[in-house]
Amino acid sequence: MSIIFNAVIPLFAIILAGFVAGRMNLLPNSAASSLNSFVYYFSLPALLFFSIATAPVNQLTNANFILANILLIIGFYLFTIIFFKIVYKKPLQELTMYGMMTTYGNTGFLGIPLIIAIFGQAAAIPVAISILIYDLVILIMVISSFEVLKQKSDGDFLQTIKVILKSVFLNPINGSLLIGFSIAFLQIPTPEPLLVFADTLGAAAGPTALFSLGLGLASQRKDLLSYAFRKSEMFVLLLFKLILLPLFAYFLVYLVFPVNNHVWAATIVILSSLPTGAMVNVFSERYQTLTREVPAFILLSTVLSLFSTSIILLWIL
Repeated sequence: MSIIFNAVIPLFAIILAGFVAGRMNLLPNSAASSLNSFVYYFSLPALLFFSIATAPVNQLTNANFILANILLIIGFYLFTIIFFKIVYKKPLQELTMYGMMTTYGNTGFLGIPLIIAIFGQAAAIPVAISILIYDLVILIMVISSFEVLKQKSDGDFLQTIKVILKSVFLNPINGSLLIGFSIAFLQIPTPEPLLVFADTLGAAAGPTALFSLGLGLASQRKDLLSYAFRKSEMFVLLLFKLILLPLFAYFLVYLVFPVNNHVWAATIVILSSLPTGAMVNVFSERYQTLTREVPAFILLSTVLSLFSTSIILLWIL
């Protein structure tokens, strides 16, 4: 119980501070977008680069950890699609988005500060590896699905490949991870000023992201109250994301692909319990699919995760 009070509650208090700032109009709603841009393009890539570039190579090649992450994502993504196809008869576009909603968590803005607060700076390594796997696997599946559907209508196959490669590899988070991995594996000496720069800038990622999350919730709360979504589908999606996914993660890392390091195993379970990430809304808008449902789901999953994630932490720790 002490870990909840000493680590988790202070993090949620930062989210609450951002929410209060938004409700009291201490900061404009547009500030959340600016803060997120700072985290996404500067602070978070710096943190991930520093964590990976300075990590021992043997820590970056944990086979069971990598396999558990991949099977978790692909297995649950397909399970979601099959379930909603059979039960709700949804079209492929919506099925693709549902799969992303249940598997793509807020690993960057919420997962990194949460895991580091609980386990310390060393835990940034498994988090960084998980984020890279999440992005590579989920984004490839989602973008491929949407672009293949689009390609059927316009026939531009090469453009589809370009979009997939650009979205997966040329974003700042994955770019920083790939550079960090290259430096670690090739054992390239990194100048000390660069490491100090990355370490200092990366330290701002956690609190800034959490504060911005709260600020964003303050401006989005009316969307949840005003939108009459289909309650049965929303309930099932929340059950999948916040309960079944972490249970499946626990099954994989402790029984199927045992990860001997408790911190690394717990990292997968905790990351899987997080609410849906804002990146899902980006794809929803890009492909004009569930543009009203997705923001409501992100908001609701974030609010409910304050309770569900705390329960998962008490269980796993």
